[in-house]
Amino acid sequence: MIVEALENSHLIENTHPLFAKAFKWLRENASPNMPDGRIEVDSDRIVAIPQHPVSHILKDDLYEAHRKYIDIQYIISGEETIFLGDAAAMTPVNPFDADKDIVFMRTGGRTFKVPVKPGSFMVIWPHEAHQPCVNDSAPGSVVHKIIIKVKAAV
Repeated sequence: MIVEALENSHLIENTHPLFAKAFKWLRENASPNMPDGRIEVDSDRIVAIPQHPVSHILKDDLYEAHRKYIDIQYIISGEETIFLGDAAAMTPVNPFDADKDIVFMRTGGRTFKVPVKPGSFMVIWPHEAHQPCVNDSAPGSVVHKIIIKVKAAV
């Protein structure tokens, strides 16, 4: 997991071959007026998903994890806390869905929470299970964010 302000994304762009392109797109295109949807930035290698999810309180111990893609979750407006844990220490509650690149899991070990503020992003690696959109102090508030899916293996 990496949390950083978007203006400092150049500091981590060399950690993955597609990060420079993904962050360049994010810096040039992230906008408060961006509608929800799906944008193929570089075929299926980099996909942007602008969205307006509603925040919630921590949902039991249900987390999600991915295998094919790294998440870069960028907050345009609103606030959220993302809870993280080691996917290897969790128990799947359903089989991995390869088409959607997702498995839901229950915690079995240590987790931690990381607040993500507007103008900041969090990189979530495939080995990290996460529960996004948590806001215990203001559940029901709208978060405007862009999730950039970056293919892990290139």
